[in-house]
Amino acid sequence: MRRVMLLLAILLGLAPMASAQETDPCGDVFDLNIDLAFFVGQGDVFFDLGNYTRAIERYSCAIRRDPTYVAAYVNRGYAYAVQGNYDLALADYDYALTIDAANVSAYNNRGVLYIQQGRFQLALTDFDLAIALAPDYAITYQNRGTTHAIEGNYDLALADFQQAITLDPDFAEPYASLGMVYSALAVASYTTYRQLLGDEQAPLPAGDADTVIAALEDSRISGNFSVWLPMLLPAR
Repeated sequence: MRRVMLLLAILLGLAPMASAQETDPCGDVFDLNIDLAFFVGQGDVFFDLGNYTRAIERYSCAIRRDPTYVAAYVNRGYAYAVQGNYDLALADYDYALTIDAANVSAYNNRGVLYIQQGRFQLALTDFDLAIALAPDYAITYQNRGTTHAIEGNYDLALADFQQAITLDPDFAEPYASLGMVYSALAVASYTTYRQLLGDEQAPLPAGDADTVIAALEDSRISGNFSVWLPMLLPAR
């Protein structure tokens, strides 16, 4: 329903501006009968459609009307980031936080930008601040967990992904992230196993960790548990 309403907003909002767009893409932006959320709504639809340039245009119209409208800066910043315009994105997030130093969305999105730039400690700082401000916001735990996973801090990552699921059991991404971390741990553990025993003595399937993981998945599907039998050991 939200998407339908926003599409109607675009259709209803852009048609009257057709004659004015040659000189001003925002039309009569200072018409006080137009709510600022209208421009942001149009921008969100263009963003969802992958038209980031038009999305930025609509967010900018809201900012022209009210230079203190934080939501427009946050959304425009994300659109800039998707385009790879990181400097412009960072400028929007920074300015949004000068207007509202407790804006969770600005901290979260700036943290995502820092990850894209490989600035992981700055990202963690922003995610920590966002969680302190909104401890029930599952998305920030997902993002902070991802940062921990990138840095190889898997225990911290697992804790954040589990918390995201606890807060929102229908949130899909943390489940995939958990699987990715468990797979990374599996690869590391199997590599250590082969190093300790040597390939000739290791009873599990020969080859790399992917071979073992594939065998375990086949075992789960077929019910054939024989892949586990080499791991049963007599008392020493």
